[in-house]
Amino acid sequence: MAPMVEMVGKVTRSRYDELVAESLDMVEEDTRCQFSLGDAALELEPLRGHGGHLPLDEGDQGVEESLRLFAEELGLSFYTVRTHRWVAAQWPAEHRQPGVSYEVHRILASAPDRFELIGNPPLSERTGRRRWSAEVAKKVVGWKTEEIQVPVTTEEKVEAIRELARDDEAVAAQVATDFLRRPEVAFKAMRDAEARENVNEAQFAGRARR
Repeated sequence: MAPMVEMVGKVTRSRYDELVAESLDMVEEDTRCQFSLGDAALELEPLRGHGGHLPLDEGDQGVEESLRLFAEELGLSFYTVRTHRWVAAQWPAEHRQPGVSYEVHRILASAPDRFELIGNPPLSERTGRRRWSAEVAKKVVGWKTEEIQVPVTTEEKVEAIRELARDDEAVAAQVATDFLRRPEVAFKAMRDAEARENVNEAQFAGRARR
């Protein structure tokens, strides 16, 4: 009897290994491209300070204008360019790990010990090898993984946003600023008496410090 051919999905194991090798080359090239884009955005507008997950200078209208123009020229969203710029800043070229995807670099970018961490991938329970994956990186830094139910209802989405910004004032401030730039959102927010009072107090405090 002919030996059974081991299959992975709809291909043989040998073809699967070929596909993995070819795809790893593409992932490596994609990582270089995304970092190069981030480096270009960083050269255009260097970071001038950091605050948690996002740099403080994101509130600078001049910086945003430049990055939006750059993004438009490339056919990308402003938020994509802003993220690439921030990730590139967190990973100077000498600390970028060959063979590790851009996605993993992005997930680990906010870890204070990221330079040491990325060089020591944990053991994968599935493969038995030490290799980074996005899911493993998320677990290491305490992110919720894709195994967690994706928020669908309004309440679930609101809670997800609150959870992401709960312990990071810089993230909360940036999200609030982005949302309040949408007129319909600002109108609804200002109908909340407590929110309106807090905004008024913040404006008064800002004028008092001038």
